Parts: sequence; C-alpha cells; structure tokens
Amino acid sequence: MQFIKTNNPDLGTDSLYQRLTEHLENGEKVLWLVSGGSNVELSTTIMQRLSPSLTVNLSILLADERFGPTGHADSNAAQLLLAGFNHKQAAVLPVLVGIPSLTDSLTRYEATARQALSEADYVIGQFGIGADGHIAGILPNSPAVDSADFVAAYQSDPYLRLTLTARALKRLSVAFVFAYGDNKHQALEQLRDTTTSYATQPSQILKELPEAYVYNDQIGDK
Repeated sequence: MQFIKTNNPDLGTDSLYQRLTEHLENGEKVLWLVSGGSNVELSTTIMQRLSPSLTVNLSILLADERFGPTGHADSNAAQLLLAGFNHKQAAVLPVLVGIPSLTDSLTRYEATARQALSEADYVIGQFGIGADGHIAGILPNSPAVDSADFVAAYQSDPYLRLTLTARALKRLSVAFVFAYGDNKHQALEQLRDTTTSYATQPSQILKELPEAYVYNDQIGDK
C-alpha cells in the first residue's frame, strides 16, 4: 500500500485512467468498482476520457448503495447519473432494480457481484476513506466487516446500506483511494502507522491487496 500526498487530484485520476486503459487495450475483461460521495465526480471525469471502443470489455459495479426505489435521490446510482456519467459501451451492473424487498435485493446483488468478480480478468476498485476509517459501505463494527458473503445489508442511520464486504474486496487486483480533507488525517495516519482489526478500521483491508494507492493531501509514505 502506498500513500501519495498531493494537492493535485488529477494525479490519482490519471493513474486510474491509465490502468483502465492498459488492461482494456490488452483485451482483458475489466471490472471497475465505483463509489459514491466525492468519487462520483472523479469517476465521471475518468469515464469521459475513455475511448468508447475500449469500453466494450468494461463492466461497472457500485461498491455500495443506499437501499430504496430504483433511482431514488440518495442513491449512488442517481448521483452518478446526475453528474453526467456516460457508460458508453460498458456494462453497468445495477444494484437497485425495483425489487421492494431488502432481502431480495441483497440476494440479487450477491449473485451479481459473485458473477462479475469471477468473470473479470482484472478488478479495479475506486474508493474513499471516511473519517471513521470506513471503506465502501463497510462501517466499523458493522455486519459487513466479517461477513462470509460478498455482500451485506444493514441499517446505519439514516440509510439501509447494501455493500460489498471485506471478503469481496479481497478479490481486487488494485485499489485507488481518494481521501482529501483535514478530517481524514487521523484515519489515514492510523491506517499507515498501525495494524488493527477490520472491525475497528475497515480500510485496513487495503493492506491485504496486491496493490493499493491512497491519494490524499495529508500524509505520504514514511
């Protein structure tokens, strides 16, 4: 895991774009896990730069979602659409598809994630890190921390959350993390300098991955 301190957000998005392009140009099936929040704008910018012809072998799946009716205003999917995210020829794998039951939505998301992860030649994850150390929708001490499944669902006010679990994230080939702002300093230092449980700081999962790059404006590698 590498910490890259920079005030230039383009540095990280350029690296992610180049990694996507490299593997798509090689003809590989690439799965790109995208996140909500501040990552929405970054994902939209990266997608705009991708050549439409390269996106044929690209699949896109949300790393987490807020449960509710399809396209509800607080959903990460809706925020991507609002930002102008154009998937071109990529396959967008939906999480919310009008299923009213949380249990049924969980079952479908689980099946979708398992199939997508098994079929991909290369898996790229794009995330933020919360001030509490969470990653994707995996909050500290939540059921998603130690679930044996690939997807977990649980209540965390004000949302019912659906998220990939630590088990699923271990299938990543590489993770690109964007964590800017003074409120992230403590979480980033804890991640870099200490080893603790996923329950305490879910972003510790990044240490288990083949590659992980944490772009931020607070700390660099020691």
